[in-house]
Amino acid sequence: MSAAAGDPAGGAVPRVIEDPADVPFRGQTAIRLVPDLGIASVFGPSQRWRDEGPGERLLLVRPAVGRLQVTLGARSLACCSRDALLVPASRGAVFDAMGVDRIDLLSIERERLTGPLAALEPGTLRRIGRDHPGLQTLTVYAASLLRGLIPVACSELSELVRDHLIQLLAFIVLDPTREADAPVPSRRDLRIQALKAEVEQRLGRADLSLEAVAQAQRISSRQVQAMFQAEGETFSGFVLGRRLDRAMQRLTDPADTRPVGAIAFDVGFGDLSYFNRTFRKRFGLTPSQVRRIHSVPA
Repeated sequence: MSAAAGDPAGGAVPRVIEDPADVPFRGQTAIRLVPDLGIASVFGPSQRWRDEGPGERLLLVRPAVGRLQVTLGARSLACCSRDALLVPASRGAVFDAMGVDRIDLLSIERERLTGPLAALEPGTLRRIGRDHPGLQTLTVYAASLLRGLIPVACSELSELVRDHLIQLLAFIVLDPTREADAPVPSRRDLRIQALKAEVEQRLGRADLSLEAVAQAQRISSRQVQAMFQAEGETFSGFVLGRRLDRAMQRLTDPADTRPVGAIAFDVGFGDLSYFNRTFRKRFGLTPSQVRRIHSVPA
């Protein structure tokens, strides 16, 4: 989807795309900002997709897991989980996904490109490693926007956000192989990674708690809270977000025909009304609406 002009009536807000014709990669569903600022998360992408948009655009695409390959003319390039592919002119490009459940993307119309972005040859392809500091910043910034954690309350802010996204991408393009200044993770970084991995393993259990994770990692509950707060979130907020994301994946999976209540229980919710309420707050649709959208034969 292209980075269209901002809506003069107001700012941008996260929305779930309902019309399959509007979802890139022929995905089952997608989250983007309305008005569109060019970023989106596409869930359940098809195994093959050809970009046949009306105009040329630059695409930066990043699979959350799995392998994604792009073929443009005689050139092909692939990346794996959390790496990214840069396609300066994607019209006609063919994308093949293997084991990919979500694709994050940034799309910018060619006529909006300036500086190092405008200088990119349309037929070139680039792989950006997951450890590139610019890609890491862009990923976190875009995710925060799509989750509504960064409010964009007016059209002026929409334009600023669009400029920020383009500037971050330009930083990446200027040095695509750059690595973070401190590539070796700190002890705190390793600890928070271990805590999040512990949460993932226990996510479907209703008895998942701060105390249980702290005990499993042999640290105090206060230390766990402090580590998540240093990441800009709370333990309970992280758990809720991961459960909702997993529920969205289940609800948009055509092979998973279980009732909504069964899926909610499977990802760790014990209260169906709480699940429905928090799901709608995060994605803009109820679980039943998402299920109904994706139960209609294509």
